[in-house]
Amino acid sequence: MKQQPNSDESIYFAPILPWQQTAWDNLIARYDRLPHGLLFAGMQGIGKRAFVWRFVAWLLCDNRLQTVGNPNQQGACGHCQSCQWLQSGTHPDLQVLPLSSLPVTQDDESKESTKKSKGSSKSSQKKNTSVASEPAKTSIKVDDIRELQPFISQGSSGRRVCVIDNADMMTVAAANALLKTLEEPREGIHLLLVTDWPTKLLPTIKSRVQQVAIDHIQLDKVTAYISNYIASNKVIDYESESQLAIQVEQALKLANGAPLAALDMLSSEWYKFRDTWIKVWLALRAGKRSSIAASDYWQKNLSIDDFIKLSEFMLMDFSRQSLGLKPLQADLELSGYTSINSLSLDSIQQVMSLIEDIKLSSYQNVQEKMAYDRLLSGTAAL
Repeated sequence: MKQQPNSDESIYFAPILPWQQTAWDNLIARYDRLPHGLLFAGMQGIGKRAFVWRFVAWLLCDNRLQTVGNPNQQGACGHCQSCQWLQSGTHPDLQVLPLSSLPVTQDDESKESTKKSKGSSKSSQKKNTSVASEPAKTSIKVDDIRELQPFISQGSSGRRVCVIDNADMMTVAAANALLKTLEEPREGIHLLLVTDWPTKLLPTIKSRVQQVAIDHIQLDKVTAYISNYIASNKVIDYESESQLAIQVEQALKLANGAPLAALDMLSSEWYKFRDTWIKVWLALRAGKRSSIAASDYWQKNLSIDDFIKLSEFMLMDFSRQSLGLKPLQADLELSGYTSINSLSLDSIQQVMSLIEDIKLSSYQNVQEKMAYDRLLSGTAAL
């Protein structure tokens, strides 16, 4: 494995996320009887990968046993030879799959930042330091698993760790090839599987690994963490603590309870333009602004990816309202807009389909201006 060092605090030595403390303590307490295979599963944005890379550093750390039971030093030491190898990206006892994978500062998992990795000591990877990142989805084939065998079977005086990210992307042949390794574990070898979709894993794989309970999230710890982060980094404007609490609660609902996805959303540029999106749409619908003028405005203020995310969020609540449900974005008071109440679900779905078509077109290097123009014309016709 080869990685480019990161000037910011490394993911390997970042503080444990508050809602992961119990899972971390329970796992470290089993240091002398750790399972051969471990599964880290749960929805995007809960911090799975942040936990895994911190655990990888601890597993390989030369001083890891000194941290057991020491509340002041719970992770890797950060200064031994193993930790230095991790930071320089040259650790000989670490393998990462799939071909495209990334250690991230704090999971997510919602910004699409990718790096290339061949899953070998000659691979190159770049770290990403966004609050919430998501690895690229790449199929893991049987040859990828077979290439791990020499690494797994080689002797080692310490531990060897193999991280298989997006394990649900293994082909059936790849999963079956992995079974033999899981069934015949070698001393000192640890296979860490990470997935957002555990239901997609073969039952035979899940039966041979132990799942780490990192998806048990305490709401009070999550709320405190996000609130403190917002207050410290001035992520959003708020007039009172009660207003901040409302914003945090709303963000968690919009992110399906995933704390890092909620924080990533609150920190994004597009989230600040929600009210503006409604005003521009109303002006378009009333004929007070042309779709071309609106397109020019949005091109100056948001990237096409951010504008698509913003539009999807607004249309999601428009859909809820058309179905007689309360909008999730309570702070915008969408129920008070007559124009929204009069929309049909079919017309909203047509624009959502248009967005999906624009997304597909983006892979064909279609000019962004054309994407903006098409989307604004579609929303104007709502």
